[in-house]
Formats: sequence, structure tokens, C-alpha cells
Amino acid sequence: MSAMIPYQELSPVEFQENLARKGSSGQYELFHYTVLKESPGAWSILAVIGEPKQGTCEWLKTIIPGGGRIDSLAAVWPALLWPEREIHDQTDGIIENHPDLRPLLYPERVELRGVAHGSGTFHLPLGPVRSDVTESLLFLFDILGEQIMFLESQLFYKHRQVEVLGRGKKPGYGVLLAERVAGTSTVAHAVAFTRAIEQALGRPATIRQEQERVLLGEMERLYNHAGDLAQLAGATGMTVGQAQFARIKEELLRLNADLCGSRYLRSTVRIHGDSGVNWTQQGGSLLTKLQDIARRFEQFTSLLKMTPTFVDRLKGTGIIKKEWARAFDLVGPVARGNRIGRDVRLNYRHKGSEWGNWSIAVNRQGTGDAFSRFGVRVEEWTQSLHLIQFLLSLLEEPEWGRESGAGTPCPSPTGWGHGLAESPRGRTSHIVNIDREGNIAFWNIRSASGSNWPVFGLATANENIQTDFPIIEASFALSVASCDR
Repeated sequence: MSAMIPYQELSPVEFQENLARKGSSGQYELFHYTVLKESPGAWSILAVIGEPKQGTCEWLKTIIPGGGRIDSLAAVWPALLWPEREIHDQTDGIIENHPDLRPLLYPERVELRGVAHGSGTFHLPLGPVRSDVTESLLFLFDILGEQIMFLESQLFYKHRQVEVLGRGKKPGYGVLLAERVAGTSTVAHAVAFTRAIEQALGRPATIRQEQERVLLGEMERLYNHAGDLAQLAGATGMTVGQAQFARIKEELLRLNADLCGSRYLRSTVRIHGDSGVNWTQQGGSLLTKLQDIARRFEQFTSLLKMTPTFVDRLKGTGIIKKEWARAFDLVGPVARGNRIGRDVRLNYRHKGSEWGNWSIAVNRQGTGDAFSRFGVRVEEWTQSLHLIQFLLSLLEEPEWGRESGAGTPCPSPTGWGHGLAESPRGRTSHIVNIDREGNIAFWNIRSASGSNWPVFGLATANENIQTDFPIIEASFALSVASCDR
């Protein structure tokens, strides 16, 4: 590890008091909570905490000596529930007094048995092999009649250990791995990783490079949200709507391929490099095609909103209680459908991110149900189109923003870096450490789906029936691959 480190080292007691205070306030975001091997038998826990109102983050570290243990803080800050289970799996069991220390990373060691018992209660498994192109995932429903009493999820059947694969490799190879954490979040993971590397090296991207990354991220958001709306329409039996939104998604993927040669925009995010797209030549035709797609998108969303059998099925379904949203640090449309206005693009802006009157799509009257999440995605889709139009007007100027070092200032190089991006599902965060040979020594990924998964079961079991489950699943739009990584 690098000798120079950006974090504040605290005793275990001070570390826990600091985190408990931040977690109980509801004003902070949990970017990372991970473990590093310190010395034989000893571990260090590293926490990276964000303060969205100020747009800042704080690094905290504590060392657990050989044979030592640390109490769980999940009861105070539920967002730590799964990260603490990961740490417990990765070490010799240094987490104590946790409400659920069953293995998370090793599903073969766990047998889900259900929680609700009694007369008339059934345990219904779904997965891990499912139809369509769904990733490997096991659900266990506790059912009383039609009522869902409890839902457990078991992931990590295809835990690829992307972070471990990157260790000892050059950062350029890390970008290729980051793009493959999840295909539908290619740009978001690549941008977060690249920003972390650039901070670790103490050399920022130019304004133009950052603007390109934002534009590509919005292109990724367009096709993801169209696909999510197709899933929602299908979950309510609206097969025509499902087909129309699926068609829009396919058209957007083909636009991506025309733009850069990849449907998922791979190889467009580069460390200290431009995307390789000729915006001067391609910007005009791209915008014309997007405007044509937008007219049909607006038409089909309006039809869905006027269809009672669609609206009635979403309203009141899969409600997330407000206290859950804050306590579990939910992100993306799932959080913004619950009136929580957090978005990396505005809360943690990079220099040059002056986007006029653009604002976060937050459902201020949202009840945290599936219809609220639907409304956020519809509004975000339109906002993304406007942001793309604005950025294209800048990028079509060949030399705009190319001056070296014009991007967000980086602190003195320490070998450590942190990068954020707002994926279609929400905040994506990467931290890295670069050794003296310029190789990746440490890498930790926290995806939007990793933040939102723990609440999915709570929302599903919140006065819903079995036929509500496909709607709730589609409205959360969680990525198994991003979580499993």
C-alpha cells in the first residue's frame, strides 16, 4: 500500500462512535465500508462517507489487531447490514453482534429456511435458475394465502471477484474490468473507476473529457430507463406497451453502436483520454434521431398513464417507508421516488458541470410505491435528453474544454483515489490504491443495486400479494451482476 494515505485513523471506539453519529443523523451517505489486510492476523476497516449537502467525502480507518473483534453498527445504521456481512466473510469473523451473520458471498453455505411459520404458511422458492435472461438469484417467499409475509434474497451465485482480478494489473486493464461489472452500467462503472484512478495519480481529466463522460452516461440512462419501463408494462400485462418500449431500447442501443461501435458504449471512457467519438460530425444526426425517439417515448408514457389497469396496479404496490429509505441509504430512482433528492451529478459535481436549469427528478408527492418510481424514470428520461442536447452544443466545438488540467482539481497524489458516477440505478462508487509500480494494489466497488437490495425484501413484504411481486421487481430494476461483481 502507499505510505501516504488520505484517511483519518481512529481507535475502534472512536471509529464506531463517529459512524454511529453520522448514520443516525440521516445526513450522510455510505460510499464504502470494506476491509484490508493490515498484517498477519490484523485487519483494517476503511469507511468512506459522503456529505451530499456539502459535496464532500471523509475517509475513516481503524485497525483491528489479531484476534480482535468489532461490534456491528447495523442496528444504528442499517446501510451497513450487507457490507458488514461481506467483511465477516472476507476475514476470520471480526464482526460481532450482527443481526444476521449468515454467509453473504458464499450461497452454497446457506440454506434459506423462511421466517414465518404456523398454520397455512408456505415457503415458496423462486430460483436461482429463472426464465428469460435473468441472472442467478434465489428468492424465498413466506406465503399466507396470497399475502407475502416475508421475502429473503440470496445473491452471489456468480461472484466473479472483479476487484481481486484487477489487483497487480495496470489501471488501463482495470477500465476493461470495470466496464464488465455489469453490461447495463458499463459507462457508470468505467467513469467511477477512471475518476478514482485519476485522483490517485493526482492528475484530473479535462473539462471536455468530463463532459463526454456525462453525455455517455446519459445515453446509458436512456436505454436503461426504456428497458425498465418495458419490464413494468410487461409485469402489468401491457404487452403492447412492453413491445413499444423494448423497441425504443433497441433503437437506442443501435444508436450507441453507430456512435462508437459498441451497443453498451464500451471503450469510450479512458484514463486521461477523450472518448474517440467525433461529436462535430455525429452530433447533429444523433440529436435528430433522439428527438424522433423522444416523441414516441412521450406518446407511449402518456398512454400508460391514462390506462387504469396499469396505474391501479402500480399505485400502493411495493411501498418503501420513508424511514427505510434514509436508514438504508437508498439511491437512484428508488430513493428519488421516496422524496429523497440525492444525485451524484448535482451533489458531487465535477468542475465544468454547469448545466443551466437542469435539476434532479424527485417525486415530491411520491409515496415510495412502484408508481412513484415509474414517474421518476419517465421524468429522468426527458431530463437526460435535454442534458444530451446541451452537452452536444458544447462538444461540437472541436477545441472546447481541451486545456490540460481544466477539470476538477485533485489533491496531491497519495496513491488512493475515490470516484463516483450516477448510474441509471443510482450512485456507483469505486475506491482504488495504486502502488509504486503503478499497479492496482486495492480496489473496492459499491454499486447502486448493492445499496438498494436490502430494502427490496422489506418493500415486497409490505402488504403485497404474490401477483404484485413482478411489478415490485421491475420497479426496483436491480442488477444482480452489479451486486455480485
